[in-house]
Amino acid sequence: MRPVCDLDNIEVANVFGVKKEMVLSYIEREQVDQKFKRALKTDNHIVVYGASKQGKSTLRRKHVSMDEEVLIQCVPNHDIVSIYSSILRQSGVQMETSISEKVLSHDDSDSKAKIKAKIPLFGEVDAEFGGKEGESNERIVNYKSIEINIEIAQDIGEVLNGISFNKFIVLENFHYLDDEIQKRLAFDLRTFQDMGVRVIILGIWRERNRLNQFNGDLIDRIIEIPVEPWEDKDFDLVIDKGCKLLNISFSDSIKNNIKNYSFGNIGIVQELCKELCFAYGVLLKKPLHENFYDEKYLQKAIQIKVEDYTSRHERALESIADASRHYESGLFLPYYIVKIIVLSDVLELKSGIKRPILHNKIKEVHHEPDRVRAGDMTNLLHGLSKLQSKKSIIPPLFDYDRSDKRLKVIDSTLLFFLKFSDVNDVLEEIPNPVDDSAQAELF
Repeated sequence: MRPVCDLDNIEVANVFGVKKEMVLSYIEREQVDQKFKRALKTDNHIVVYGASKQGKSTLRRKHVSMDEEVLIQCVPNHDIVSIYSSILRQSGVQMETSISEKVLSHDDSDSKAKIKAKIPLFGEVDAEFGGKEGESNERIVNYKSIEINIEIAQDIGEVLNGISFNKFIVLENFHYLDDEIQKRLAFDLRTFQDMGVRVIILGIWRERNRLNQFNGDLIDRIIEIPVEPWEDKDFDLVIDKGCKLLNISFSDSIKNNIKNYSFGNIGIVQELCKELCFAYGVLLKKPLHENFYDEKYLQKAIQIKVEDYTSRHERALESIADASRHYESGLFLPYYIVKIIVLSDVLELKSGIKRPILHNKIKEVHHEPDRVRAGDMTNLLHGLSKLQSKKSIIPPLFDYDRSDKRLKVIDSTLLFFLKFSDVNDVLEEIPNPVDDSAQAELF
């Protein structure tokens, strides 16, 4: 929902920047917004994906109101039971009792979670209370109880159909879920679609057909909406729309630099525009038109954003590198991945590093290059998502595209941070486990 504001007294913070509410410089893109609106009219599930701060949540909020959705903010410790329980609770279904029952199968992995769900029966009784004064009507809602298995998608669908559920289930931050939970949900999506229950999934990744890799039966049952790429003309429209609202304009040089430094990320564009206005001392719409052309104010805005990003990225890189202590004995591969990332050209990082190239780069700087095997690289790259989740790196910095075999940076603020930081200073902040290990052996 857009912020309510006086058009003659518009605040910069309502026009530019990254925030929960939709900023006024939002633009609709044919290849994204129109496709999303068309998808809403189908009976397919919708998957919105792209890198961090590229407008996934904003797109959803623009076209789906709070009254039309049941929102689940996914977190790493979510399982099927907690997700489905939340959906039912938010839909007005009460969980009367909870019974956990372990049923052993041949692999000891089959489990059932039975509950008694109280389904509201609206409109059953209308009762009148009071007399001439203070007369009031009270609507009484009756419930009926049924026993369901909360781990079974069909049971969930039957309950939702029983209450005439007609909202979208939104699974935001789907990428935080364990791979096994993602896979389970991918299979449940088929059941939900057959039962008329629609799901919108938002996740941070860049490859197509992510869910189809878990369940090939989803082909033609989901509509994918990539929010990337943002083109220069899109950025121009955003900047020009915001500037018009604030009665200001940016010089072509400043606009081009903002676009170049954003690495294709709308979040960075928004933040640089906001900080540039603040650097000029502009907080509200200007009564008289003003042109921003001095590059020193853009440099000030850049420095502010570098400082904002430094703490997160230094901590995140250090946390990933520190995982080396608990990784393959003596290889310290997480540390070397971090080192390669920091030393790589940011343009190469933007397009992603192919696995063979990454393997060779690590061998070039590794203290025991002959020990770095392909299998070790596979274990590291396939576990990178879980490693970042375990280290509470939210949103994640990296994603390994298994179909394209490419390591990608999915938080462009890291590219921005590396672009304007001294890489030697960054590496100095990351303890080298090889040195620490050698020193420990002396004692």
